[in-house]
Amino acid sequence: MKSLQHPLFVICILLFCLNRALEQAQVYVWPLYAYLDDVLCMPLTLGIILTVQRVYFQNQSMTIPVRHIIFAVAAFSVCFELLLPLYKLLYTADVLDVVAYALGAFAFHHSMNKPLQAPAAIEQ
Repeated sequence: MKSLQHPLFVICILLFCLNRALEQAQVYVWPLYAYLDDVLCMPLTLGIILTVQRVYFQNQSMTIPVRHIIFAVAAFSVCFELLLPLYKLLYTADVLDVVAYALGAFAFHHSMNKPLQAPAAIEQ
């Protein structure tokens, strides 16, 4: 569960909550409103996936392979930027959303997707 305590994950959760609070208050700041959720999506989603894998396999040094991260970006892009706008007029396809997913995935890979350090043994 230490993966969920990573500073990037905590910052992403706080930013997501702040962005939601602003939207609830009907305060729309353009770059935040349009792209912040998309940037935060990959670190949050992949961070939870990484935590589940580490708990399930009982392996704190496990990481997500780059090809799986790329697949996640592609899957979110296809689902939310290609398919969903075809079926719901409420949604629009935006190439910059794909860029935002990729930026979030890059941040996840270079920050969170590292093996956790085992606690140092107590020397006697």
